[in-house]
Amino acid sequence: MIELGKQQDIEEILNSINEAKKEMENDHNPQWSEDDYPNFKIPSDIEKENLYVYKEDNHIQGFIVIEKDKGEYERLVKTSKEPSYILHRLTIPKKYRHLGIAKKLIRFAEELATKNKIKVVKGDTEVSNTKMNNLFKKLGYIEKGTFIYEDYPGKYIYYEKEVGSDTHEI
Repeated sequence: MIELGKQQDIEEILNSINEAKKEMENDHNPQWSEDDYPNFKIPSDIEKENLYVYKEDNHIQGFIVIEKDKGEYERLVKTSKEPSYILHRLTIPKKYRHLGIAKKLIRFAEELATKNKIKVVKGDTEVSNTKMNNLFKKLGYIEKGTFIYEDYPGKYIYYEKEVGSDTHEI
C-alpha cells in the first residue's frame, strides 16, 4: 500500500537511505556521497507531504519523493514547460528488491500526476546508477540530456515522460 510518509517512518527511511549510500559508494556512484544528503531532506519531505512510502506488514519496503516542479532543471538542461512533477530519492531496501516496488512507486507518481492534471513527470539519476537508468527507460521515460550540478558531485542523466494523455497507459 502506498501512503504519505509520517514522522514515525523517518528511522526506517534513514536506514534504507544509509544502506543505499553504502551500495552507491561500492558502485563508485557519487550521487549521494555528500555527508548528510539526502538524510537531512527527509523530515521536510514528510512535512511538505511529498514523501510516499510503500508499506506492507507494517514495514516500509520503499519510498519516493514527488514534488511539483518549480523550475529546478531549467538552468541545467532543456526541459518541458508543461506542469510537471519531479521524482526524487527513490529507495528500495535490498531485501525488498525485485518485487516491482520501484515500478509501483513510479506508476503511483504518474497516476497522481494524471489525477492532478500534471502533464509531465521528470527525474534524473547519476550516469553510473545503472539500476535507476534502466528503470526509467523500461518505464518509458525519455532521456533529454545530461548535466552537472555546480556544487554536487557526478554527472546526471535527465528524463521526462508525458502522462495524462489518452495514449498513456497506467
